Amino acid sequence: IFSVGSPWRGPLSAGPMDLRRRNVQGAGRASSPPTRASPTVSAPAAAALAAAVPAPEGGADSGLRDTTPSLLKARGLKDFLARLCFVGIFITENCLHAAYFEHEIDVMVAPAIAPLPREAAVALHAVHIIFGLFGALFVLVSGFDAAGRTALTKGASMMVVFMTSITWTWWINRGGVLYWQLDPYPFWDMRCSAEKRNRTVHILKNISIVGAMTMFQQMAKYETQAAWSKPSFLEGLVTALRPWSFAGTIAPQLVALATIRCFLKIPLPGYGATLMLVLSILAVQCTANLVNSYRDFEKGIDTKETAGDRTLVDDLVSVKTLKVLAAISLLWWCTFFAWSVVATGFHPLVLGLAALGTALAIGYTAGPAPLKYMGLGDLVVFICFGPGVITYSMVVLVGAFHWEVVAFTVPVTLYVIATLQANNYRDIESDSRTGARTVAIMLGPKYSLVYYDLLLLGAHATALAAGWHYGCWGVLASLAALPQSLWLCLRIRNRATLRTQDEETGKSTMIFGVALALGIVIMPGSEVSALGLGVVAFVVAAIKIFAD
Repeated sequence: IFSVGSPWRGPLSAGPMDLRRRNVQGAGRASSPPTRASPTVSAPAAAALAAAVPAPEGGADSGLRDTTPSLLKARGLKDFLARLCFVGIFITENCLHAAYFEHEIDVMVAPAIAPLPREAAVALHAVHIIFGLFGALFVLVSGFDAAGRTALTKGASMMVVFMTSITWTWWINRGGVLYWQLDPYPFWDMRCSAEKRNRTVHILKNISIVGAMTMFQQMAKYETQAAWSKPSFLEGLVTALRPWSFAGTIAPQLVALATIRCFLKIPLPGYGATLMLVLSILAVQCTANLVNSYRDFEKGIDTKETAGDRTLVDDLVSVKTLKVLAAISLLWWCTFFAWSVVATGFHPLVLGLAALGTALAIGYTAGPAPLKYMGLGDLVVFICFGPGVITYSMVVLVGAFHWEVVAFTVPVTLYVIATLQANNYRDIESDSRTGARTVAIMLGPKYSLVYYDLLLLGAHATALAAGWHYGCWGVLASLAALPQSLWLCLRIRNRATLRTQDEETGKSTMIFGVALALGIVIMPGSEVSALGLGVVAFVVAAIKIFAD
């Protein structure tokens, strides 16, 4: 029974049949451990045996849940301290990077990526800190997770990105002086300079850390494949908040900031105010996501068979927990909303747009007349992720309205609407049963696909049009995301992958937004830079690999 296809199958190589059989044996009688001489069961016999063992209630997979404890979970103080010793240095290091942010940009990062502009160095160093700090925290938190696999996998990926980029800016091209330009001698030669030896040690150390993190990441993936378990509470929280959808907020804000700072040459306030603005807008988006999950579950729109949002249908978090999360995120937003109104002297645009955006976000699926199910969802998303929130951000940050900022962010907003359309197209049948009227239902399956294609391709077309009108050829960089857009247009027509089409479109929104923002930063005028286009293409490829 235990030796299908192999003389010995340990706990990490156990397949679904093995795990189910163990449960049955444990419930009835004690079984002796298999030996290497155990006979191999033929494929037909194995299939018959699997059919003879009844699946537990709840489906075939439910019998596999929590059958084996994760090897990645911390079981004692020693396990926790081992993780803390490994990632503690990264937490400390990135806190120091944040404290000396401006100095390190001028002395280390900007010279290392010259001739790219200083704004590109700011963006890169921000990625250093965010990925390094949160990647280390994810690895640490994974020890307390019931599964630990998702946090460890994502944390390891973020730390690999951090280590790779910091190796270039800190050691390979330190201060703008390349490693191989220090002297003509190899590092093992006695004539090699002390500076080159020092850099060599750090480069090799970073390579070993990347190897270790990749090993941990692969262990998590292999264990997930070998012994699937129900997502843990931590993973449930992540699912409830839908972080992949945050691209709908972050991408337009990145383009807006790039346009204000590099195209219009308007100074921005401190990093703290800008960061709090983006986090607060994310908070109101979290509120909308959570309210949407609750209302769709309550109305029976989300079911186990069809729901893309698995938060409540799979009982990843309780309804009470979801409501608490919604209240916390709404409170965060309301606090910043009140501060922004007072800080701008009760500016009518700030007061009016923030109030309108809050009402639309909550009324999207809540209230007596949910806007999403009245065919107004696309309009609400366009206002809340486009001109409405961008105008609010402009006035809060620089105290004035500029049409250029709106024009350059509209293309990203079209991509955000495409994410909604992917969701609504997938849910046409379930939404129709409840009497809802979304744009996808009104258009029908055939023209819904055409609408989705027009949104994605229209994003690229409007970006090019805005760049031509205002004389900013940095918009050409958005074409680096065109292959991804074309791939999405093909992917949505495959029923096998339709369930996650909205998630993939959300990830692609970030790719498109980063490409457009970085293009504006590097090429804000009428000159096209081959180096700039190459950098954007490299960044797009890196994001694609990381997102996958």
